[in-house]
Amino acid sequence: YEWFTSRGVQLKTESDGRMFPITDNSQTIIDTISDAANQAGVEVRMKEKVDGVEWREGNENGEKEEGKFVVITSSKSPDTLNKVKSEEHFDALILATGSFPIGQKIARSLGHEIVKPVPSLFTFDAKDLVKGGGIFHGLSGVSVPLARLTLVVNDEMASSSGGELSNAKPAEAEPNTTKKKRKRNKKKPTIIQEGPLLITHHGVSGPAALRLSAFAAREFHAVGYKCEVAVHFCPKWEEEQKVSKGEGSEGVLMDALWEMTRLIPKRQVATGCPLFTKGLEPSAVIPKRLWSALVQHSEIPPATTWGDASKSMIRSLVSNLSAFPLRVTSKGIFKEEFVTAGGVHLKEIKMSSMESKVKPGLFMCGEVLDVDGVTGGFNFMGCWSTGFVAGEGAAKFCLEEQMIIE
Repeated sequence: YEWFTSRGVQLKTESDGRMFPITDNSQTIIDTISDAANQAGVEVRMKEKVDGVEWREGNENGEKEEGKFVVITSSKSPDTLNKVKSEEHFDALILATGSFPIGQKIARSLGHEIVKPVPSLFTFDAKDLVKGGGIFHGLSGVSVPLARLTLVVNDEMASSSGGELSNAKPAEAEPNTTKKKRKRNKKKPTIIQEGPLLITHHGVSGPAALRLSAFAAREFHAVGYKCEVAVHFCPKWEEEQKVSKGEGSEGVLMDALWEMTRLIPKRQVATGCPLFTKGLEPSAVIPKRLWSALVQHSEIPPATTWGDASKSMIRSLVSNLSAFPLRVTSKGIFKEEFVTAGGVHLKEIKMSSMESKVKPGLFMCGEVLDVDGVTGGFNFMGCWSTGFVAGEGAAKFCLEEQMIIE
């Protein structure tokens, strides 16, 4: 925070902890970092590709010389446009390659295990719901201030949730010497996230969807991004009602809507949401267009009044309000994923310096590691923080190596 504000960047913090520049423009951050790098004398080389990194041992003649990292690069000659290869030797090396495959390739060549990378922070496509006749058709741009998304983790998802090592040896099967135990119907684990939810032309987006995609990146990947997510459109309202009414108030949503059959019997159910938020400026919990779509999806005829609504109709509406089955058909199109889950296994990194436990002098930071976060600046913060620690660690390593040689 202070690093940016001390350089003239004004920041704002959202209610859910997300942080952005007040300009709402990422170029503000890019320019600030670029200017700081230029002032620090950082050399930026353009149009030069890193093809690989090798570790070469010290002088074979027995002279006192440590091994070196050899960075192999290629570029086009400005005169002939032919590809020119070159090598440079370094005492220490920092991998800050993000999720680009070259970083994982280098780390693997130097002895590291790689947790298989999968996309994270993506939107959800729901083509069956947005096409003509679908509940979300024509609702693009409608948003819910706070929704709760729940993913039930099935066996297929659970089998890969730990992260597969892309270069690990398969474990040998052990003989089964234990007696068969009676299977118990255990409750399946769930992954739950809350936040604003936005309906799009392709499905849903917004912080709630992005957070769920981050915390369940491997689960979604395991099923090919085809699964069902339960959406609660008014969790905050329901929780507030439970608190105010005390224990034994599990059916507050059903009770509140059924009460409307007595309070406003002549009003049509599809007219608008009768539930309102608390505060100085109360507003309907569910936007009018989405409410009407949910009423229709609950098979309540458009002209039905609250007085004519049956209990089965209200139960159907309550079910769609609190556990709407969002059928995800794929992740966001156009490669919209923001970050990648997976990378170099954290067990092989000294977190105090970001130095490799496998190859001394090798440091890593950012998304080349098996680290990813939710939207709102947390991934940037992770990259910058680990980059700072890796930079200091690499400088200290070089100074200590120089002292040993002298």
